Amino acid sequence: MPFVKASVQRTWDIAGQGKVPGGDGSPLGGGPLMPTGQLFVWLLIVGVTMLFAALSSAAIVRIGIDGRTLSLPSTVWLNTIVLLVSSAALGAVQWRVRVHRAVDALALRLLGVAVGLGLLFLVGQVATWMGLVRAGIGLPSFPAASFFYVLSAAHGLHVVGGVVALLLLFAVRKRALLFRHRLGPVATYWHFMALVWVGLLAVLQVR
Repeated sequence: MPFVKASVQRTWDIAGQGKVPGGDGSPLGGGPLMPTGQLFVWLLIVGVTMLFAALSSAAIVRIGIDGRTLSLPSTVWLNTIVLLVSSAALGAVQWRVRVHRAVDALALRLLGVAVGLGLLFLVGQVATWMGLVRAGIGLPSFPAASFFYVLSAAHGLHVVGGVVALLLLFAVRKRALLFRHRLGPVATYWHFMALVWVGLLAVLQVR
């Protein structure tokens, strides 16, 4: 039928130009399924999850065979609170920016709190390691101690990356739209690192 043939041909021509009704020029319309930054972070999270899953599995097996567990110092639990509060502060930044659609002074102060607590967490980790060494519990002491050093160091390196990403948000604080686009992926990663830390502590307490 001429009408149907003409309609199909027009649709094909539009699709070939990348202008499918829906309107952003993508072949399927409706825009990308996920912003590039968010997609990158989720791919990173998958990779980090696989890393810590492998390390945690090895820790559970070795600690189970050895039978000894590490009595975690009080600084570990204080550090955990610090990291969780930092995550909550960043969550408050997300809420404020979403509601006010602007980067105001309070949002920046809360971001500063999140960064400061992240740095405090790293300092607390170093203090914990030094305390264990002074107590005669070094890296090769026994499996639970060895895996505490390995897991906490690996986690700490990822936290350093998160702190750097948070600091870079300050560089775009006057560009509200860019700040909002970057805040989501960075916050997702930061919240994830807080959850990972809690999970690692659970693994280290396996008996």
